[in-house]
Amino acid sequence: MSHATGGETAQVRERILRLRDGRRMAICEAGDLQGGTPVIFLHGNPGSRLMRHPEDAQTASLGVRLIVPDRPGYGLSDAQPGRRLIDYPGDLAQLADQLGLDRFALAGVSAGGPYVAACAHQIPDRLAGVAIVSGPAPFDRPAKQALAGVNRDYRSAYRLAAWPTWALWPTIALHDRAVRSDPGRAFAAVYAQASPDDQAVLSDPRIAAQIQGYRREASRQGVRGLVREAQILVSPWGFRLHDIRPRIHLWYWDGDSIVPPQMGRFLQAHIPHTVPHFLPGGGHFSIFSHWTQILTALIQG
Repeated sequence: MSHATGGETAQVRERILRLRDGRRMAICEAGDLQGGTPVIFLHGNPGSRLMRHPEDAQTASLGVRLIVPDRPGYGLSDAQPGRRLIDYPGDLAQLADQLGLDRFALAGVSAGGPYVAACAHQIPDRLAGVAIVSGPAPFDRPAKQALAGVNRDYRSAYRLAAWPTWALWPTIALHDRAVRSDPGRAFAAVYAQASPDDQAVLSDPRIAAQIQGYRREASRQGVRGLVREAQILVSPWGFRLHDIRPRIHLWYWDGDSIVPPQMGRFLQAHIPHTVPHFLPGGGHFSIFSHWTQILTALIQG
């Protein structure tokens, strides 16, 4: 599927790829699909291949071909039983191979951030630029440090993610059912707890529609992907941050109480080569208001 949006050079295309083990991987491409610099963008949790800035013409104007895959169990991508964080770089390498990309830039937001770090560790030679945006740091450190600055609801959510599957699954399923039955109410709850800067971002009806759309698509197949993702997020990452070779742009905002700046500072202290962007104000949705700056720094790097 391909159709023009927001101008002659801005397009959107969806397709489903078949990985070597038979699993399907669904992707959405947007922006300048003809000659744009390839940027693979990894969504948060819950998220899906539909997560991006809603103005595709803006992405195209930057000369970016944005490629957003559904992770296993999300959207239209098949689940991968027992998957680990360290398994994902292999999927991404296959995606790049099938698209004919020797090298590509890579960015991930929120729960997509740890997957960026894993790829930087496992497939560094494929990466032309790397960015983590509001991404959590490893949680296998004292809770007082790991959860510093996290708001009450997300502090509970991170602790919940460590529960055994039999207890975690019905809890996430119940929450997902409530969100899907009344997405407007769920969005209003997110808005009410957001920082003032985030509320300004979320007040844009285009962004609000984008967020509700990618959230709904996340659990199209149920909550299997969300459950496994939550478990992965709070588990040891399976590699040493000190061994990461590529330079990584780190984007964090003072107003974010979901993934506060201390998590980015931890990554900065343990990854050898970083470019820090720790900015005042903002919040967890600042990727939308800083979309141009993030992509520009990424592809210039």
